Amino acid sequence: MNRTATAGSLEIDVTDFGPIARAKIDLRPLTVFVGPSNTGKSYLAILIYALHRFFGDDSVFANQPFRRRGAFFPDQQEIDLSHEGIESLKELILSLDSTDEIVLSPEVADVLGSRFGRNAAGLSDEIGRCFGIGQTRALVRRGNTQSTRITIRRRMSNDLEFGEHTLILGRNTEFMTTIPAGIEIPFDHESSDGIGRYLHGYLLNEKKTSVLHRKFAVMEMMSLVSDLVMPSAIGILNLPAFYLPADRTGVMHAHSVVVSALIAGAPTAGLRPATRTPMLSGILADFLEQLIEIEDRPGRVRRKHKQDLGTKIEENVLAGSVRVDRSTSTNYPRFAYRPEGWKDDLALANASSMVSELAPVVLYLRHLVGPGNVLIVEEPESHLHPAMQVQFTRQLAALVNAGIHVIITTHSEWLLGELANIVRRSELPKANCGVALQPEQVGAWLFEPKMRPKGSIVKEIRLDDTGMYPSGYDAVAYTLHNDWAELSSQIEDSS
Repeated sequence: MNRTATAGSLEIDVTDFGPIARAKIDLRPLTVFVGPSNTGKSYLAILIYALHRFFGDDSVFANQPFRRRGAFFPDQQEIDLSHEGIESLKELILSLDSTDEIVLSPEVADVLGSRFGRNAAGLSDEIGRCFGIGQTRALVRRGNTQSTRITIRRRMSNDLEFGEHTLILGRNTEFMTTIPAGIEIPFDHESSDGIGRYLHGYLLNEKKTSVLHRKFAVMEMMSLVSDLVMPSAIGILNLPAFYLPADRTGVMHAHSVVVSALIAGAPTAGLRPATRTPMLSGILADFLEQLIEIEDRPGRVRRKHKQDLGTKIEENVLAGSVRVDRSTSTNYPRFAYRPEGWKDDLALANASSMVSELAPVVLYLRHLVGPGNVLIVEEPESHLHPAMQVQFTRQLAALVNAGIHVIITTHSEWLLGELANIVRRSELPKANCGVALQPEQVGAWLFEPKMRPKGSIVKEIRLDDTGMYPSGYDAVAYTLHNDWAELSSQIEDSS
């Protein structure tokens, strides 16, 4: 896990985005979006996923050598640094072995910020890809003819502001950012391996230091520095993310029939949407592609971490195991479910809707997702009995305690009720509390529709005096009760 990325906080401020008039959230280890339908919960979840895809380690730039050069230096133009700026870069790289923190000179910080800002088109394309649209101006809130503004604010664990990064979508796309100078920036020594060791050794050879004035050497130095700064600049967005869409059950059942054609028609990262007509959204394309490859590549997560986080869901919710093998004729994966006590598998299409709904969660946790990753799940309560919703909520909390960051969208009062209990259990002695999360580990955000401005306003909800999250579900319960009482009275009067 990248500790630099997870230290501190990350705030996302969105205005005039899809159905959302205004949202201001900070990402917690467990982040919950709740509210009526069509208020923008999925819009915000997909946006967060797109940001992870663009900035995250092991995602969009995973197959590029010195990946960050694609993010900070897309045009490969000569970097305008003075002799003093180049010398400060040299001193910074030579100091990496003896320090856990780096300090940027004002000139280097300005160059990083300006080059970072040249990624407006690439970031806009990735957002459009995830939504499955050609032009991101279509995401501007209806009724507002201007633009969408997305601002990322990063604060380090020492409460130090690390600047702002603002993306504007509309008729014109802009990306404005600031990288701070003169402050101590923590970094992980592992991130300076490879090119960092090469440059360090190269610079120690005094006979070759003149090469610093060449374009390529300076480019490599700046690429390394951008690698070191990135986790501090964008925080948790530096982590790999995985998205399980709301319609995952249908996709699981039908993927082997349509997956090749769908993925072939989907836009890919880095491809301008205008050059291809998307057949499905990027989140579905990613989901399908990951399903296809899930058995071919057990994944770096599985190799690094022996713990199978999907087993607990099988034991406590599914009462059986999810299994996968490959067709000998098509080489597509075949998913099955084996109930406890059975000797034979049951095709997933013939299993209950609850099993189909949770099967991809189990598979992702077994093969792809592990500590230091982000798992986004739309409507985890779908097709689950209330008792199973409660049990699955406990499993989600257990994932957080295992080091996985979880984001969910939900309409379930049972899920929120159990989540409130999970937070309150943190007040008990550890030996007696069971699965528990501290209040600061959980962020619940309510999406409320408003008439003026037309759109939803997103606000944080905290545990109230009754120990519950005030989501508005109680108003529905009161209305139902009052209707019941009125009907009972009318029936009694008419008899």
